[in-house]
Amino acid sequence: KDHGQRKEDNKMRFASTVISRVARSSSRGARNVKDFTGSLSSFASGVAFSPMSSPYASSPVINNIRAFGNTTRLEETISKEDARGLFHLWNDALATLDSDKVASRYAKETVLLSTVSDITRTDYAGLKDYFDNFLLLKPQGVIRESYVTTGDNWCKDVGTYEFTMGASGAKVNARYTFVYVYEDGEWKIAHHHSSRMPEEVMADIAEGKGPGITEEEVRGLFSLWNDALATLDSEAVAKRYAKNSVLLPTIIDNPCTDYASRKDYFDTFLLRKPQGEILQSFVTIGQNGEWCKDVGTYEFTMGATGDKVKARYTFVYVWEDEEWKIEHHHSSIMPEAFL
Repeated sequence: KDHGQRKEDNKMRFASTVISRVARSSSRGARNVKDFTGSLSSFASGVAFSPMSSPYASSPVINNIRAFGNTTRLEETISKEDARGLFHLWNDALATLDSDKVASRYAKETVLLSTVSDITRTDYAGLKDYFDNFLLLKPQGVIRESYVTTGDNWCKDVGTYEFTMGASGAKVNARYTFVYVYEDGEWKIAHHHSSRMPEEVMADIAEGKGPGITEEEVRGLFSLWNDALATLDSEAVAKRYAKNSVLLPTIIDNPCTDYASRKDYFDTFLLRKPQGEILQSFVTIGQNGEWCKDVGTYEFTMGATGDKVKARYTFVYVWEDEEWKIEHHHSSIMPEAFL
């Protein structure tokens, strides 16, 4: 019994000495704590306080070991290469086209200054709202330049990237800032700032295009409308139109001038399960990029029957509620077949 008691006393003295030495070493403390905390916690729980060791159950040394293992904050570090790799987690989330997955890559306290919206996003709902719209473009990014700084529990990656918009094939160059923090056992985005290349913006302004949109991006707006058709949800399609929009549809005589009439039209049209493809496109961008126009011909395949229908189209778009909306849409069947 005396031998067993001395053995337990020695174990506690050893543990107390280790804790004291680790605590005194501030420069190496975080690394040592990381190495020792697991074993110290195991030691504390290992003295399971059987009947023979029960006198030590309330020992200050054992309590200190528990407290030390449970409350010490470990510092997480990351290599520069791994910090660059964090971009791929975000980019892979974009590829899912799931706004929840993208928004979950951001920290609880985050700030997003996005490429195509003036609104600062600071919470999950705001992040999800932004990516609900951005993901309709089917973006995928590639880093062109990267400059990384790392620290304890944080890192920063700044540089330039290029996006290819799968919905239209358009390419967009931009600058980025990502600040990451270690939160809930993984690296999250605490700040994200993205902006178009300023020289491209200034060139667009000089050409009268304005900073808002390029010709390829105008053509890509059709894909947002076509993707809404694919949902077979008349509300999703009707929401692509501006508040004061006028729709002259393909298969009814009456103009649709409000949300209710547009939804009513698409309730019927979507029964055909239409999907469109642009055959010819002619784009105009208004002064300062405040409006744009895409006119040409398209062909629809009706999924319900397999029929194909060619038609002519006019889309006029305006910037409304932080996104491009259809201010006017005129669609007509090719006339020569009827003349």
